[in-house]
Amino acid sequence: MSKEHAGFSIIQAFLNFAEFGAEWVMWLMLALGFAIIVVVVERLRLYLSTRIDAPRLARELVKLLDEGRTEEARRLVSNGKAMEERVVADALEAMPRGAFAVEQIMASSLARERQRFDRFLSYIGTVGNNAPFIGLFGTVIGIILAFKRLGENPKGGLEIVGPAIAEALVATAVGLMVAIPSVAFYNYFKGTQKVRIGNTDFLSRIVLASMSKPGHH
Repeated sequence: MSKEHAGFSIIQAFLNFAEFGAEWVMWLMLALGFAIIVVVVERLRLYLSTRIDAPRLARELVKLLDEGRTEEARRLVSNGKAMEERVVADALEAMPRGAFAVEQIMASSLARERQRFDRFLSYIGTVGNNAPFIGLFGTVIGIILAFKRLGENPKGGLEIVGPAIAEALVATAVGLMVAIPSVAFYNYFKGTQKVRIGNTDFLSRIVLASMSKPGHH
């Protein structure tokens, strides 16, 4: 088979594929958008239900640990659902084992919590980054189909190419409708997670600092 014939076969195959139109791309984008809504709602429930006043918690921890009331400090965070509370609770439980053990426990607990808060974020980010390209693919298909129909009906006008071009532009619009909120929520979740990791770090340092004081057992 010559290169020209092979190239023509590929073009013809793509033209035949374009006959399906861009409608399937829009349905794909709508399905991805619906999945994004489900994931975002689930993540919002987690992120909003685990908000805490980290500076207030820090002040209470400093007071309790300075006064040697370690057991009360443990109770303060033992039933917490926030990232900060759960990591600090693990650190306080490990205090009798020494500073090195506490550091290792905090590192592993933080890794666990990051996985909990990172769940599904890669999906949101991937859809947000690629939705415009998927929509653009639908647009390209629609334009190819419009010109193909125009070639088959040389005397045809807007009534021939208009519907296909309109469908093509809708595909791009749907892609942007999915992408823009996806990227916005992804940035919100990642930014919130960064703040909470910072909170966890300074709260954990309070626990370590209390262990370095004279008279600590």
